[in-house]
Amino acid sequence: MSKLTLQVRTRDNLLELLASGESQAWVVAEDKFQKITHVQIVNWEGSQMIEGVFDRNASSRREDGRLVVKFLHGRIVNSNVKFEVQNPVHYI
Repeated sequence: MSKLTLQVRTRDNLLELLASGESQAWVVAEDKFQKITHVQIVNWEGSQMIEGVFDRNASSRREDGRLVVKFLHGRIVNSNVKFEVQNPVHYI
């Protein structure tokens, strides 16, 4: 099985997301869902991010199809991520 990291960009407070173990609901392609193994939740400036293991069993889709992203073993690290396009969801 292929491994994939879901990378999302957010204006939310990373410390609050880390404490809750989840991020907002995102438009995540159904065909990518089973391949996602890790998450990176990047602050808006790209200077810090949460890195964690994707918790597929706890993550859930809302009625509108967006995925509430849950993660395990999260930690905040410094980063230098540049988002070149407006789409806040990337797969790496």
